[in-house]
Amino acid sequence: IVFIIYTLFSPLIFILILISSTFNSKIRRHLLCVSKSVKYAKIKINEQKKHKEIILFHAASSGEFEQLKPILSKVNREKYFILLTFFSPTIFEKEKQNSLVDIVCYHPFDLPWSAFLFFFKIKPKKYIITRHDIWPFHLVIAKFLSIETIFINANLYDNSFRFKRGLKSFNRLLFNQFDLILTGSENLKNIIKKLSPDSNVVITGDSRFDQVIERSLKSDNNLIPKSFKNSRNIILGSIVNSDLEVISKALKQLGNSFFNKRLQLIIVPHEVQEKDLSPIENLLIKKRLHYQRLSNYDEINHAPVLIIDKVGILPDLYKYAKIAYVGAGFSTGVHSVIEPAVHKCAVIYGPYFDILDEAIEMAENKSGTVVNNGNELGLFFKKISNIKEIEILGERAYKYVINKQNASERILNEIFV
Repeated sequence: IVFIIYTLFSPLIFILILISSTFNSKIRRHLLCVSKSVKYAKIKINEQKKHKEIILFHAASSGEFEQLKPILSKVNREKYFILLTFFSPTIFEKEKQNSLVDIVCYHPFDLPWSAFLFFFKIKPKKYIITRHDIWPFHLVIAKFLSIETIFINANLYDNSFRFKRGLKSFNRLLFNQFDLILTGSENLKNIIKKLSPDSNVVITGDSRFDQVIERSLKSDNNLIPKSFKNSRNIILGSIVNSDLEVISKALKQLGNSFFNKRLQLIIVPHEVQEKDLSPIENLLIKKRLHYQRLSNYDEINHAPVLIIDKVGILPDLYKYAKIAYVGAGFSTGVHSVIEPAVHKCAVIYGPYFDILDEAIEMAENKSGTVVNNGNELGLFFKKISNIKEIEILGERAYKYVINKQNASERILNEIFV
C-alpha cells in the first residue's frame, strides 16, 4: 500500500523538487546537470565499453564514496566498465574525474520515469549500493529490467524507521528486490533477515574497515601546529551541541589547569560554521581555558586547546591523540568509532550507540568505553596520566579494527562469483 501511495504521489514529489530547486542551490544544480551527465556517460560507454560488462556503483555522498574506494581499487578494469553515480553535487564536482572508475554521473531523483530511462540508457549488468542509500523506484525497476541488485556494507539496527508500523511491509518489499545483501556481522545479518530472505544475506565484513586502515597509512603529518605533535593529547571528535553539556561537566571536574603544554585538548566540531564554533568557544571562555582556532593558530601565543575549523581531516587527526571522545552519543547516535581506534586511541562515547554495529561490538569486548555522563567522562580523561592503561585500551581498539580488514576482497568475491 505504501509503495502504491509513493507511486501515485510521484508527480507531486517532482513538483516539490522543482519548487525546492528555486531556493536550494544543490537541488538546482542536480536538476540542471543530471540529464547532461547521464548523456555524457552514455557517450563514454559507447566509446570505451568494448566487451566489458557495465557495473554501476552508487554513493550518495563523500562518506559512502570513501567506503567504496578499497573495493573500486580492486575491481578488474580489463573485464568491467565501472560507472559511479553520486547524488550530491559537492562530491560529484570533486570526484567526476576520479581514476578509480571509468565514468561518473549523477544518480537521478527517485521518480519512476527517470529511473526507467536511466537504466534503459545505461544498461548496467549490476546495480550496487552501499550502506543506507536505497531508492525504491530504482531498485524495483532495476529488478524488473533483470539488472542484478546488490546491497553492500548493509547496515540496519533494531530501532530503525524501517521497522515502524506501516513501513515494515514496504521495506520488506524493497529488501526482497535485492539479489544479494552483504553485511558486516552476524548481528546485522539477524536484523536484516527480518526484512529479507536468509538466503540473500551473506556476512563479508564492512569495507569501511579497509578504508580507515588504508587512510591511516597515508595520513598527512602536517595537519596541526608543531606543539601538538610533541604533547599528549585528548581529542573530542565530531562534536555536536548535545555533547557540550557533558563536556562542560567533564571540564569542570578537571579544572582549568589540567591542560598545559604537556597535555593538550583538540576539539573537532562535526560542522565548522560559526553557529557550530561559537557555542564551543563560549564554553571554553566560561571554563577559563585558553584556546585558538587552527586557521589562525599562533605558536608564540601558545594555547593548550585547539579548535579545528577545517572539514575533512578528523580521521587523520586522531593519530595525534591518546584518548578520543567520539561525539553524538548523547543524541542522534555516535559517529565513527573505528577512525580513532585504528590510530590506537582509547575510544570513548555516549550511550546512544545502537545504530553502529562496531560501537556495539567494541562496548561488548571492551575495546571501547561507554560513558553515561560528564562525571564519567572527566574520570576517564584523568586516566591519561596512567600511560600503561591507556596504551592497553588503545591496542585493544586497534586490534578490533585490524581483525576486520580484507572485507573488500570478500565483498568482491561475492559480487563477481
